[in-house]
Amino acid sequence: MNELPQSSKQTNESTSEQQSPSTEVNPAKKSFVNPLASICKYISEKQVRVCPKCGKSHFILNGKKKGIQYFLCKNCRRSFNEFSGTTISYLKKKDKLQAYLLLMLSGSGIKSCSDALHISNQTSFDWRHKIISSLKEYVPDGYQGISEMIDLSEPFSRKGQGAKAKQIGQKGKITDPACNRKAESIQKGEYKPLSLVAIGDRNTHFEITIVQQGALQEEELKKHLGKKLNKVKKLCLSDHPILKQFAGKRKISYFVRDKAKKVRGCNQYYDTKTIESRYLKLIAFMDRFHGVSSSYLQNYLYWYMIFEQIKFKFDPSSAMIEKSIAINKGKEDYKHCKMFE
Repeated sequence: MNELPQSSKQTNESTSEQQSPSTEVNPAKKSFVNPLASICKYISEKQVRVCPKCGKSHFILNGKKKGIQYFLCKNCRRSFNEFSGTTISYLKKKDKLQAYLLLMLSGSGIKSCSDALHISNQTSFDWRHKIISSLKEYVPDGYQGISEMIDLSEPFSRKGQGAKAKQIGQKGKITDPACNRKAESIQKGEYKPLSLVAIGDRNTHFEITIVQQGALQEEELKKHLGKKLNKVKKLCLSDHPILKQFAGKRKISYFVRDKAKKVRGCNQYYDTKTIESRYLKLIAFMDRFHGVSSSYLQNYLYWYMIFEQIKFKFDPSSAMIEKSIAINKGKEDYKHCKMFE
């Protein structure tokens, strides 16, 4: 039998410690793996993928790039991938996204997440709002049966709009002096509290939405909740004249409980305790952020709504990513998510 070459003979006779340097000198061909491949596969099995441009589902496979599957639409000839149109389509460090969400759901702030994952504060801020702004699509389309609705009020906040906040993501010196926007708004009469409405049925469907800045008006309330109450049989309200007027004009039977009087019969089942308890949980949920700007408050209300649905799941971070990727128009939602500019 022919003897082995001298190099192969030396390799076979050497130990694993001696072989490791040679492995480093001759590395294997580098392969890329999509860090969110399992989640993308689950979404593809759960719902029909469509082209983000024309909305058609007639496409073919168009190769892979860095582990990400690309497709070619046969209708408009556009190439797109698994993340096209979603809020995370242009994230460059998708391998850190699941770890970021795990920190985010555990209550870590923007700076804590950036320090732990070695990303900038601006990146941490963008990731958070890109994800939670896409959750708008999961707001219930309507309510039925016995539903509850209460009015809420929150102070208007301009957190993050000072000169110090302008330094994030910019190079060089910031010459704009810090100005007291709150004092100027009060002088002009623009500093008005936010009017919110919390509504939900006796199931798991609920939402807390910002109706307007200033006193609650029936017309604005109709824009937000007009078609969602078509199947409601009984509406339990807090004692607010606009809510009564809104229910009366829509010919919805409503009940307002007077706490000073004793309720008997079937009326004892008509109260707003369920939605009030959700609001108390919301206050505890928002305490971790130490104040939120009114421009982004609605995004956090969407986050709380989804948090109540996924908090008991085995892997809530994967569930959060799944809900974000599943929205084809998440990028557009992020562009228009800011209020009160």
